[in-house]
Amino acid sequence: MSSTYMVFRCAFTIINMCFFALGFAVVVCSWWLHIKSVDYRPLMKNQWFTAPAILIISAKLSMLLGAAGCIGAWFEKKILLFIYIVTMITIFVALLLGVVFVIAFNERVAKTARNELLENIRRYPGEEGADDYNFRKTMNSIQKRFHCCGIDQYQDWFNADVWAGQTYVPDSCCIEETSGCGKQIAANETYGLIYTDGCFNMVQMEINQSLMIVGVLAFVLVFVEGFCIVAALGLLCYLRQRDRYI
Repeated sequence: MSSTYMVFRCAFTIINMCFFALGFAVVVCSWWLHIKSVDYRPLMKNQWFTAPAILIISAKLSMLLGAAGCIGAWFEKKILLFIYIVTMITIFVALLLGVVFVIAFNERVAKTARNELLENIRRYPGEEGADDYNFRKTMNSIQKRFHCCGIDQYQDWFNADVWAGQTYVPDSCCIEETSGCGKQIAANETYGLIYTDGCFNMVQMEINQSLMIVGVLAFVLVFVEGFCIVAALGLLCYLRQRDRYI
């Protein structure tokens, strides 16, 4: 085995070890973002086709491929290196397209979600076991976490069928939650008992922050993937050229 190939192989192995560590860090960070969205994720039409989920899948696949690539390099298996290169390029392109797609359609999905949320508020609270009841649990969780009330404003709750004609809000809107506290306000006076900011902008702001983090992680992952692909191509070309003269 030539010293040139040894250098190539060691460099490729080091790059893949760094890539494996980076992939692990990306998976952990993406899972944190995914878990962080647990309060408002039920409001999304597709709870799993999200930017963090795409990044988790891509990073895990890339980590597995890194191991296959190292085996191919150390044991001079050209077929493994070829599979590594083709699959890494596929993941490279899919990751870019997937994250760009999710980010690009975020605003469109947000507008649709807002209208659906306002309609769900009208049906609040619903019966236990129904989708409306699940929506109630989700909204209560969001309002407690983000210290907000309603979608755009607390008056959104005045249209709920369950208390038609009354200026009531759920108890989860209250600054100090007690039974019936949401019924102690007037149409234009909250008496400092409830949160008055709408929840939609707060949730959207957190989603945008998560997308920004995902974008940075995806860029770093793609950047290192590019180095891995170039290194694997160098190894494969070297092996093919060497075998041609044997």
